Formats: sequence, C-alpha cells, structure tokens
Amino acid sequence: MPHMCSDLRKQVAPLLKSFQGEIDALGKRSKEAEAAFLNVYKRLIDVPDPVPALDLGQQLQLKVQRMHDIETENQKLRETLEEYNKEFAEVKNQEVTIKALKEKIREYEQTLKNQAENIALEKEQKLQNDFAERER
Repeated sequence: MPHMCSDLRKQVAPLLKSFQGEIDALGKRSKEAEAAFLNVYKRLIDVPDPVPALDLGQQLQLKVQRMHDIETENQKLRETLEEYNKEFAEVKNQEVTIKALKEKIREYEQTLKNQAENIALEKEQKLQNDFAERER
C-alpha cells in the first residue's frame, strides 16, 4: 500500500505545483490590478470637480449670447439714430428756407409800403399843385 501512495504523490505533485503556480500568478495579477486601480484613483482624486468649470462655461456662453443681442440692438439703434439725424437735417434745411422766405416777404412788404408812400406823396404833391394853380 505504501508504494501506491508514493506513486499517487508523484502524480499529484506536478499537478499541485501547477495549481500553486496558477494561484501565485493570480495573486500577482490581483496585486498589479489593485496597484493600477490605486494609481488611476489617485490621479482621478486630484482632478478638480468639472461642475464649476461647466457652470462657468454655461455662464460665459449666456454672456456671449447677451453681448451678441446687445450688439444687434446697438446696430438697430445706430441705424434709427442715423435716420433721425437725416430727418433733423431736413427740418433744419426747411427752417433755413422758411427764414429766408419770411425775410423776402418782409422785404416785399417794405418795398410795397415804400411804393405806396411814394405814390401817396406824389398824389398829395399833385393835388397841392393843382389846388395852388386853381387858386391862382
């Protein structure tokens, strides 16, 4: 019987050795995996939280949109102001024309008044002359 145990032991020994090798290899791989995981975890833990950066990005995007809207509004206001300036210039030109026309009317009125006065004086002079002749 002892002979059979020794044979069995000889046959099982390489198998056990092989199992032990596999177990050792698995242990080594497990340790390497844990080390790699820890390495990645340590790096990830140092990475700042992306939420504030994303919030800031969103705020900046809103500001850019608002600035774009304001630029568009400013452009429209500039165009409106330009139109008002043109209209104002036209009104100013009309005022100048009206002033010039009023001045001409005043001059014509003065001329007519002078002519009327001259005619009246001439008529009066003629009447006086006629009257003086009749008295003679």
